[in-house]
Amino acid sequence: MNRSSAFIIRQAVPADQAAVEVCIEASFSKWVPSMGMKPMALLADYEAMIGRQVTYVIESGTTTAGVLLLWPEQDSMYIDTIAVNPAFQKQGIGARLMNYAEERARSAGLNAMTLITNVKMEANIAYYQRWGYRETERREVTPGRVAVFMRKSLQAE
Repeated sequence: MNRSSAFIIRQAVPADQAAVEVCIEASFSKWVPSMGMKPMALLADYEAMIGRQVTYVIESGTTTAGVLLLWPEQDSMYIDTIAVNPAFQKQGIGARLMNYAEERARSAGLNAMTLITNVKMEANIAYYQRWGYRETERREVTPGRVAVFMRKSLQAE
């Protein structure tokens, strides 16, 4: 049995804001030294994101193990943020969130997944590539911040 099977995914509510922010901080703060700046996920307004109903948590009981932000954009489902608290990594939580995002896309009739990550987050780029994402563009989006745009088709080849 997959260790993540005891966890449920649900839409975040305002009472989840602190837990969402703790999870994001724990997941993304490790990137600050190599990037020389905070990742975009550490700068987001999670009160607003929860209010937009685009934020999901994966939890067991009252423990938030991961966070997913996603919404439809044109023909794809855009993953804005996927975060797994380091205390819960290597338990299939990230895979559960990735699969959930794809399920949401398919149920919305969308044929692709998209996301953006930072060029310095090489481990994340490799992770997304293992999930079938392909790089579509690299460009500097703000001074010193180079974004890697990625896309995955959900259509049968």
